Formats: sequence, C-alpha cells, structure tokens
Amino acid sequence: MRRRSLTGPAAVFMSAAALAGALLGTAPAGAVTGRPVITLDSPQPVALPAAPATADVSFDFQTKAKNLQADDATLTVDARGLSKIAKVTFSDNCTVKGLVATCTEMFLSQSSPTTHMGGDTRLTLTPLKGAALGATGTYQVTGRSAHAQIVGGTGRVEVGGPSFGLDKLTDHTGLKVGSTVSEPVRFTNVGDRPAKGVQTVLAVSPGLDFADHYSNCKYSSGSIHMAECYPKGAIALGETAALAAPVRLRVNSAALYTYLDTMTAPLGQPGWPSDQGVKWTWGKGPTLQLKVVKAGRNSSVPAGSVSLPQTGDTTDYRITSLQAHNTADFGVTGASARAGQGQNAKFAFRLSANGPAILYDRSGGEGVPTVWVTPPAGTTVVGHSANCGPWQEHNSTAAAHGPYVCGPPGIELSKGQVTDFSLTLRADEVVTHAKGSVQLVWGPDPAHSHRPAFDPDSRNDSATLTLN
Repeated sequence: MRRRSLTGPAAVFMSAAALAGALLGTAPAGAVTGRPVITLDSPQPVALPAAPATADVSFDFQTKAKNLQADDATLTVDARGLSKIAKVTFSDNCTVKGLVATCTEMFLSQSSPTTHMGGDTRLTLTPLKGAALGATGTYQVTGRSAHAQIVGGTGRVEVGGPSFGLDKLTDHTGLKVGSTVSEPVRFTNVGDRPAKGVQTVLAVSPGLDFADHYSNCKYSSGSIHMAECYPKGAIALGETAALAAPVRLRVNSAALYTYLDTMTAPLGQPGWPSDQGVKWTWGKGPTLQLKVVKAGRNSSVPAGSVSLPQTGDTTDYRITSLQAHNTADFGVTGASARAGQGQNAKFAFRLSANGPAILYDRSGGEGVPTVWVTPPAGTTVVGHSANCGPWQEHNSTAAAHGPYVCGPPGIELSKGQVTDFSLTLRADEVVTHAKGSVQLVWGPDPAHSHRPAFDPDSRNDSATLTLN
C-alpha cells in the first residue's frame, strides 16, 4: 500500500523518519551484464477495502546509472495469483490477456543515482464478492529493455485490514519556556479486521524535548527528535484505545513555532516505519501501556498488519501546533567597496539569526525572512552568489540593476546561524558615496513586509551598500 505522504514542510518529518518510504530493492549479487540496472522498489503489501471501494497500485524504480535512456522498456505484470480475491484493471499503457498485462514504459535519468522513477503502469484492485477477509494473493512484475536490465519483484494483496483513525489533538499558543505540555493520543480501529497491536511514531520539532523515555520506545537525536513506541495490546474491531499516559513535552529555550507529529499503524505494517538512516536508542524508563477507552467487538476474522487505505476524515497522521512565547531576532549587515569606472566591486553581506529561539517554518518558506538588495546608483550587476537572484525572472532590467532577493537555506534558522550573500557590481560611472540598501523583509516584498511579533527589534533590519 502506498502510504500517506507529505509535501512542503511536513515532508521534513516524513523524510527524516523515513516513515512512508518503501523498502528499496537491490540488484541481485553478481548480476553483471554491462547494461545499466533499473530496479523495482519492493512493492508494499496492499489491503483491499470492501467493494465498491478500490485500491490502486503503482510502481517506483531506481537506478545508479547516469544518462540512462531506456525508452523501449516493457513491464509484464502477472496477476493470476489474485484471481480468487480481486478484479484487476490495468492502465491504458498495457495490453492485457487474461490477468497478464504487457505494459510499455520509458525510463530516463540524467543524474546518478536516481532513487525515484515513477512508472506509468497502474493496477486498480476491487475485492471479489465473497472473498474472505484475510485471504491473500500475489502478483509478479518483470521487465525487459535493450538498453537496461530491469529487476522486478513480487507484490502481496490481502482482503481487508485494520485502519486506525487518530483523534484530533489540541493546538497550543503562548507556552512558557521551561513549561511542560501534555498531549493525549487516542485512536479507533475503523477497519474490518482486528490488529495484533499498534506502533506509534512521535516527532517533535526544534524547541521541544520528550519529558519521558519509555523502555518500549526508541528515540532518535538530531534537529527532529523522534520516538517510535510499541505499547502492547491487541486492537479489536471498533475499539478506541489510547496511550495510557499522554505525551509530555518540555518547552525549551529554542521553542517558537513547534510541532508534534503523531502517526500510528497496525503492528507489523510492512515498510513502516523504516529505520534507514536513523540512529535509535531505547529508553530506560517505565513501559508505555495502552488503555481501552471504548471496548470493541469480538471477531473470528484473522488479525491484519496491513492498513486499509485511509478515506474521508479518517487519518492515521496528525500535526499539533505548539507555539511558545519567545523571541527570535534577525538582522542584516551591509558592505562598502571601491571601484573605478568600468571596474568591478564585490559586496559581501549577511543575514544573522540571533535567537534565542529557532525559527522552524513549515509553511513552505513563507515564514522565513528574505533580504532585498538595491544596488547603488550607477552600477550594473555582473555576478551574484547562488542564494541571490533578481526579484523578477526573465527581466533584463532587474537582472542588471536589481533589486535582488537573497534567502537563507532550508526552513530552520537557529541561533548563531549566519547566511552569507554577495553581489558583484560594475561601476558604470563614479558617484561619490553611492548608496544602495540591504533590507530584511517578512513577506512577498518590502511594500508588504509585516514584522512578526517574535522579532521586535528593528534596529538591525537594514544596512547600506556604499560604493566609493
């Protein structure tokens, strides 16, 4: 099943924890053909919802080859192993005979490695009437190309599954630095099969720390703190359960805009969460338990470990906003230089994050300050650092005479972080003490800049560029 994924700021959490990442397939040992290798990412198991709902299957590939051009690729999907549990419909790029499809594909890659190449081939699965909950089947994917070796794989499909719907969490504002806040975590199994247990991932953004460390949770360090917990207890159909103790978080001196991300899945959900690239340490405190809030119903249906696709308002992922009462000061510096007529002068200036709080922006970049630079009169811009560019693309006047917009990298600006910028200007005429400006901007442009309450000091928001 292709798990829920995030874009923009939330993607920071998902990529850091590798929560929804599929386990990558690898080429078999000793497979030396002289041709580049394209490998199918291991297909994630699929849990079929009750008809008439459907489940979609798509495929991702990876390669270590550079300048790959396999425009003659063909995939063969043999779905005969699903004949007793599902109706299978293939995408339009496939020629189908029975439950075997031959599908045209084109794989192009200019970088190395390429870890995500989406295929065009799709399967739509609908459970057959009378298919027993818990029944399983498999399908095989193979491929060929004159320009590459394609390594396929096997996918598994089962009828029905558990599905955990997380309750909404409470947002907070005005939290005092040094305080502790509690968030209860409660969920309901709204699926059609029980689960043997639950696995929960909690992630807190910079400015928050876990107040408790349980022995059945493992923890990661770094900018994003994560906890992966395994409280014991089966989850019956319709049962509402909760972590026996709320998640307690300490608000530290770096807190400003902070978040708690919570995600749940049936115990054993394949490929989730993935430990790739994350170093964990098991807690040494008490055991985190589950408590039953509302009893479910008994069922003879076998328990499942593959979650059904989430639909409607049901979600196994929640983000809680916890805003602290704190400050984060930002400032800019200017520069001066000398140049004769026709000569170039390089101006180096910077944006500084003075803290104490970390600005952690999950809006997609809208909440991060930018620096607007107006060159001195009588100059032409002939060069700039990679993190600067003219305020309007494809505008020759802006490219030559500005203003230029410079921005910090990423979405996290910590106390003490300095971002350096530069513009190289040609002196077209010599003007004594020609002045340009460096301006800190919150918003789309200086005319619509709105100073945030967390940065009350405006004295370091502007500086000058002086030539000669």
